[in-house]
Amino acid sequence: MNRLAFYIRPLVRPQPVAWTAARSLSQTTPLFSLFGNVTSPKTTDKAEQEQKGQEILNSEGEIDIDKITVENDTDLQKFHAERNKKDRISIDKYITPLKLELFNKVVEEHGFYKNGQVVQHDGKTFKLNLTPKEIELLEPSVYLESTRIKSSMKKATQVNRFVRGLDVKTAINQLHFNPKKMSTELEKLLKEGLEQSTKLGLNPDGMYIHSLWTGSDGQWPWRMDFKGRGRGGIILHRYVHLKCILKSEQTKKRLAWEKQQKQLASKPKMFLVNEPLNFSVRPWYKW
Repeated sequence: MNRLAFYIRPLVRPQPVAWTAARSLSQTTPLFSLFGNVTSPKTTDKAEQEQKGQEILNSEGEIDIDKITVENDTDLQKFHAERNKKDRISIDKYITPLKLELFNKVVEEHGFYKNGQVVQHDGKTFKLNLTPKEIELLEPSVYLESTRIKSSMKKATQVNRFVRGLDVKTAINQLHFNPKKMSTELEKLLKEGLEQSTKLGLNPDGMYIHSLWTGSDGQWPWRMDFKGRGRGGIILHRYVHLKCILKSEQTKKRLAWEKQQKQLASKPKMFLVNEPLNFSVRPWYKW
């Protein structure tokens, strides 16, 4: 061993930095309470809201600026609520109200959307043909996004391929008994999707995983990897996120119907090429 190696190598090695992602739970969800579904969440009454408004007033009945906080400032809360409504993307920007009404009529008649159907509306006859992007906007769906997860995209992709295309409840059962770490994170995400689907009025039994992917969450911390003979490397602590789109049974029926219509419209398969002969035909063999 080189004598100078003792002086070059550091005596104190840095410890790895652990980054944790804090996640806040809403007070209205059962996960916030210690007893879960046993106890019901507290709801704010009008009397409590009036009491918060009186907390701002001083002894003379005037508004005291020093007593105003984010929790009791109703004007600030209304401002943020109105701004969120404006920033929210609505279907009206991309689809006309007439197309929306015709789409709903086709779904009521057939149970799912069929392209190219003739619909009666206000004494007029319409033939509705929508593009794939318009159908994607009109059909019900649930978008999910996870928090920062300590893992790699390669490990997450292996779990995603395992459950992609399955029903949500079937995927949750499969992930529950999977020993991989990413399976527990994906199971939590799909359970949140079931809760959101029930809030939107969708049937949770008919929801399935339409698309599921992973990506880098950025800002990967790194640390030095000290090796022998004055060499070194870099150790990256990878963080990823999961994104998922759940769709209802309506989309699954439409895709099956479109596949069937494509098979019926296809030409019969010809095993021999139906083309004219490009060589002179002789009544005898040439070999």
